[in-house]
Amino acid sequence: MDKKTIIHLFRFDRRLLGSLYVFPFLVYGLCVALMLVFAARSDEPFLPYTVVQGIAVPIAGWHIVFLYSHLYEEGAKEALLWHYRKTVVIDLLRHAVLHGGCLLLLVIVTLWINGTAFLTAPILVHLFLLFLFYQLIGLAMLSVFRSLDVALSVIAVYTFMEVATQGTFMPWPHLFLFQAPTDSLSLLLPILWLGAGIVISVILIGREFW
Repeated sequence: MDKKTIIHLFRFDRRLLGSLYVFPFLVYGLCVALMLVFAARSDEPFLPYTVVQGIAVPIAGWHIVFLYSHLYEEGAKEALLWHYRKTVVIDLLRHAVLHGGCLLLLVIVTLWINGTAFLTAPILVHLFLLFLFYQLIGLAMLSVFRSLDVALSVIAVYTFMEVATQGTFMPWPHLFLFQAPTDSLSLLLPILWLGAGIVISVILIGREFW
């Protein structure tokens, strides 16, 4: 797919979503402000990084969910499914690149705050998998529940409860890192859960669109 077509698709997204299109970028700006505030008030290095994990990464999946929610409006699926089947892969890729670039800037801010020693290879791997998970889970939940409100509610409730309680409230799979891993198991479990979530999401999306 050439550059002109990709630009056309992004312009179409902006027209389709209207003012909602800029919401994730406003949130990214808010994340930078929160990171600077937390860094000024606390010496805990994972506090600014929690903003990246708990706010920026989940909001990075916003565009795909809202773009594809039109498919599940009453009577729309029969007319639109053929189109989404042709574009789902490129849509996922181009939004992953777009939001991946924004997250890279937030990671640079994290490094500026905490120093380069903070972001170790295991943390980078975990962040990449977390980003990939949130890029896919929204569309997967949408294909299961066929409702934008329900899909967003499930993701938002899980994410909020995990971040607000630092993963201590419910005995469900924990995907985030709120402190430096103390042993291999504390890092391996979130990575395993993320891997399973990614595979399941791909299966659900594939079942709906291929």
